[in-house]
Amino acid sequence: MVKLKLPEEPGDFNPTAAGEYWINKRKIDHTENTIRSNQKDLDPFLMWCDEHGINRVGDLTEWTIEQYEDYAHAREDWSPITIKNKLQTLKQFLRFLGEKGALDSYLHPAVTVPDLERSKEVNTEKWDKTDALPQIRYMRNSPKWFGTFEHAVTEVAWFTGRRVQAIAGLDLSDYTREPDEDDPADGPYLDFKHRADEGTGLKNKLDSEDPVEISGDVADVLDHYIARERNNKRDDNGRESLFTTRQGRASIAKIRGAIYIATQPCIRISCPHGENAKKCEYRKRDHASKCPSSRSPHRIRTGSIQWQLDQGIAPEDVSDRVDASVDTIRRHYDVPDDREKMENRRRKYTGVLEDSIDDGDESRGQPQSGNDDDDDDDSEGSPPAPTQ
Repeated sequence: MVKLKLPEEPGDFNPTAAGEYWINKRKIDHTENTIRSNQKDLDPFLMWCDEHGINRVGDLTEWTIEQYEDYAHAREDWSPITIKNKLQTLKQFLRFLGEKGALDSYLHPAVTVPDLERSKEVNTEKWDKTDALPQIRYMRNSPKWFGTFEHAVTEVAWFTGRRVQAIAGLDLSDYTREPDEDDPADGPYLDFKHRADEGTGLKNKLDSEDPVEISGDVADVLDHYIARERNNKRDDNGRESLFTTRQGRASIAKIRGAIYIATQPCIRISCPHGENAKKCEYRKRDHASKCPSSRSPHRIRTGSIQWQLDQGIAPEDVSDRVDASVDTIRRHYDVPDDREKMENRRRKYTGVLEDSIDDGDESRGQPQSGNDDDDDDDSEGSPPAPTQ
């Protein structure tokens, strides 16, 4: 943790220095991803203070907050959920300053965090199964792609729905292809473990630890990758990583770049944007994220969770597999469109409803009683057209 020189009075803190102090404090008990998000969300406010000549946090007022909120809502490049996230982080920061006595009064209640409709709050962009499944099948059948680093990390990301930091933290010993007779598992699995003291912590710490089953097909991909592609290197802590580079453990950035490459549709079809795949600069790893059709690990996670739910896996079981609460899954990930909802209902209930009709044997073959004359004459005894 970076040691900062504290001012004589907390109110004399420069906003940028105060932001750095707050971020450093949070590093003690928050994950790297959370810290990165906090920094990204707070930076615009700190820059705004600098541009408006606010050099002391003690000079912040409710009117200052009102002006910044107007600025945030006026930015056309910020979506509603972006604005909400940035104002939520600002509220946390101001609460911290208030608790330290840096403000004349608590300012965090002055921050109005938008209460978004679910449709605006949830980012529904994902690597949809209609794109993901053909892409995965193609890589499984392609001599060029099968078992490559890109293929292997994408298979694991899709099949487990785990975060990229969890995938990067896997060791070779965390992969079990053939469980022994003392192992309760009956098939291959990956055992995700929280090892914060060795640089591979999980988001929810020990609560994130869980073995996650994978299919035999995913295991085949991993076996090929381990035998043919994996570098036999140890990381700085002497551990044998599952996913490696020539230097050691593959970084989160390395895995993210591989997934951007693996999700580009031009691997198997013509470029949907009219580019020549052989000449397109987005085919290069450093630029792959700029491809409009490539997807980040988070979008794979989103699509995977939806796919697992679509297969009829209970949200409680998906929760364990992907390390997310049931409430989070239902609120942020389980967002099928209207047609998907209809198909889900049809798969779940149509057979039951039809069985209830078929089970009505008591009336089968029995003539209708006495009310036939009430029917329309032009029906000619034909059955009604089915409703849509």
